[in-house]
Amino acid sequence: MQHYYIGVEHLFIGLLDIQGGLTSSLLEERGLTTEYVVDAIRRKAGKGNRQRLWAGMPNTPRADVVLGIANDLALESNNREISERDLLIAILDENDSIPVRVLRKFEVDTDQLSHDARTKALNYQQSQPYIKIDFGQQALTLPEETLFILRRMFYGYSQIRVDRRLTGGYTSAVILVVTPIAADGLEDAAVVVKIDDADMILDEAQRYETHVKSSLPPLTARLEDKPTTSETSDMAGLKYTFIAGMNSSAQDLREAAHDLDNLGEWLRRELYPYFGKTWWKQNRPYRFQVWTEYDWLLPPLLTLDYLPEEQIPTTAALLRDPLRRTRVNKLEYGDPVMIENFTVQRVYHDKNMIQVSVGKGSEAARRAYKINIRGLNLAEDAYYRGEVIERIGGRVWETRAAALMAAAQALEPDFDLQADTIPGIGKPERLPNPILAHDDLLDRYVDGTLSKIHGDLHLGNILVGPNGSAFLIDFAQTRNGHTLFDWASLEVSLLTDVVMPVIGDDWYSVRLVLRYIASLQKDLPDTVPVLNEVMQHVLAVREIARECLARDGSWSEYYVALAMCALRAYTWDTLSLGARRLMFCLAGLGIYELRQRGTLTLDEGPITDFLNDRTELN
Repeated sequence: MQHYYIGVEHLFIGLLDIQGGLTSSLLEERGLTTEYVVDAIRRKAGKGNRQRLWAGMPNTPRADVVLGIANDLALESNNREISERDLLIAILDENDSIPVRVLRKFEVDTDQLSHDARTKALNYQQSQPYIKIDFGQQALTLPEETLFILRRMFYGYSQIRVDRRLTGGYTSAVILVVTPIAADGLEDAAVVVKIDDADMILDEAQRYETHVKSSLPPLTARLEDKPTTSETSDMAGLKYTFIAGMNSSAQDLREAAHDLDNLGEWLRRELYPYFGKTWWKQNRPYRFQVWTEYDWLLPPLLTLDYLPEEQIPTTAALLRDPLRRTRVNKLEYGDPVMIENFTVQRVYHDKNMIQVSVGKGSEAARRAYKINIRGLNLAEDAYYRGEVIERIGGRVWETRAAALMAAAQALEPDFDLQADTIPGIGKPERLPNPILAHDDLLDRYVDGTLSKIHGDLHLGNILVGPNGSAFLIDFAQTRNGHTLFDWASLEVSLLTDVVMPVIGDDWYSVRLVLRYIASLQKDLPDTVPVLNEVMQHVLAVREIARECLARDGSWSEYYVALAMCALRAYTWDTLSLGARRLMFCLAGLGIYELRQRGTLTLDEGPITDFLNDRTELN
């Protein structure tokens, strides 16, 4: 950290580094991992200057005070040396150091923590509470670290039953419906458990407290307990508890989509009015440049192979905020790059890589222009989330354009990816190539609205409860943002998870669906009945989006969100080939509509003309 002194923050981090120690155990009980707390302390303290201004390693005045208190505690216990317990109590009793301020930010009761530090029995043997885990009708195989989190999360019960695994999102998170069972065999209400990377889980808990807790309807999913962490792995878990009689029959909307009589009507009747009152309907005018809200959806702007500063030539491209993408777009593989004053967003210890972005903070508008820097020695050089790096650089290993092109080539296109346009839908005959056209879109100004948004509104995060009631889970991306982002995300989810499975993966089917999308604000044709039926659900999302437009009938705002969400989705290898093909074309259609100033100029003619050429779908 380039600190040439010993402060209370260093003493506390040292205590956290004791494997299975008192300090780490007490914080684990409060749902905080040691790494998460260390990151927060480092953010608060900041890095020092590379230039050493004095010899030796002196203590700060506050550190001397704390060590004095700890020494007195040791003498009172007739100990010749300060113990971990003595030092922890001294830090908490001094009560005004950086670690204490960080703990208060995490809503830790430091008085209670000090009491527990005095009374907790020391036990350096890690133990895993044994709780029997049964699986319902769905056969599941879960990793041992996931089972450990489950057992710790439901400590005090004799067993739990994993009723089902929800399909969740497009990440590695494990989402389960779990029923806890007491020793007398009585079952408690089912809960939804999310297990993921510890940093992501703890961030989600903080975001829930900040953005969600006070704005949720009274009868919906809530985080009632602190996160459950583990000192033996990098995983953690959250427990979403339910009110209004939620039980193990809860389904996410991917599973329930085919069981609902009318999915689109359900979205309009249950989801939008219920949550919209305190979220989307409380929108206000918001003018923004597209990149501030949507650049983070795209692949990293650059991936660099790290070089020490002294090895970077003076001719290297210099990138700083405000960043000019025209200069970045000229960079090629092997070019040297130096970046200044970018903020660390993620630290990948297993990959010796960090991800940085422009600006400060964790909101979407400040996570733009991601750059990955790999090949670091994270065992020697400390980086922490939120750190502003003055200077760091390397050589280009991959550009965003290359990543987008590679994802497009995996679609096995029947057209030239290097061309400015791609095959259209009759009228128009050609659409903009989104790989080449999206860059101009990022600089576009949008007169839209700002509201509380879920931030990851897809079918896997919407649950159907008793009597068809709507519940939302997974608030890892909840924030104040562009109102239409949620509805564009949901349209993408409907198209990839509901529409494409009934139509096929070939390019003909993809372009047929694209024609239906272009006709959504008009009367859908009855040419392909099964497609017409599922497209009604997408139409319902458009009707909700219409109510959220900044100006009535001005669809350019929505097509911005849709084009950017589609650009992200076609790079996901978790989607089917047909779904990714559709997303690529949809990005092109969205950009085309924007170039037409948001007016819906397409008529139904192209669909009829197209089908006259071919009477049978593959």
